[in-house]
Amino acid sequence: MTTFINILILGGIWGALYTLIAVGFTLIFGVAGIINLSHGAFYMLGAYLAYTFITLLGMNVPTGALIAVLGTAMIGMLIDRYAIRYMRETHVYVLIITLAFALFFQELMYAFYGPHGKAVESFIAGDMTILNVHVSYQKILTFFVSGTLVTLLWLFIKKTKTGKAIDAVAQNREAAVFMGIQPEKIYMITMGISAALAAIAGVLIAPILEAVPTMWAFPLFKAFAVVIIGGLGSITGAIIAGLLLGYAETSVSVLISANYPDLVYLFAIILVLVLRPRGLMGKRSH
Repeated sequence: MTTFINILILGGIWGALYTLIAVGFTLIFGVAGIINLSHGAFYMLGAYLAYTFITLLGMNVPTGALIAVLGTAMIGMLIDRYAIRYMRETHVYVLIITLAFALFFQELMYAFYGPHGKAVESFIAGDMTILNVHVSYQKILTFFVSGTLVTLLWLFIKKTKTGKAIDAVAQNREAAVFMGIQPEKIYMITMGISAALAAIAGVLIAPILEAVPTMWAFPLFKAFAVVIIGGLGSITGAIIAGLLLGYAETSVSVLISANYPDLVYLFAIILVLVLRPRGLMGKRSH
């Protein structure tokens, strides 16, 4: 029973985090049609900026976290405006430039913070016991914040004027232009949202896992797995796939070995690409 509860709780926590990371990745793909390889770097920047503002500068958690997220969102928007905008249709260029930014930010973290991990104090100290399973309040906070933000993103897209404009550009760019929507403005806003979501994930994970310069690769691989399984461009698919991946990896880690969880998402990617290339919720191409 304890094992089942452990899987249920930890799987939900990691699944929610994977979903938060992946929805931003799939959002920018669905709207702008680009694969942003610097997405993981936004996650890393969120973690390091949280360390800088909260641990080094001694800011309170809400203020430090907010500045870290807004700063990362601004960086994402600047990258879209000045590095991607004029070559957006050239997909190879976008892949190369976004990967270059990811590596640039990695080396920047090495230069400023060194190669060793930087720990951030838990935003909420302590833990609780659920049927003999100990869970830190930081992980519980991560679960609830991730779930809440994914829900708010869905409501934002469906219910607000800006969200509907984003949805319109994603569905039909030309028709959106005729409706008076400026696609480039929408692309930049979407990149900002995407970067902010990744940064929030980094801020939340910093007290659980230390911030290290190479940490950008982890969310990028997970985001790839989630969007491939869920379907490229599908937020609903990303939510379902994120939870499935979180529970699958946790089950393997608890029941078999902690050395094998990464095999789960690699196997899942291969299986989905062979059996259902468009993913669980992806649309059939015409």
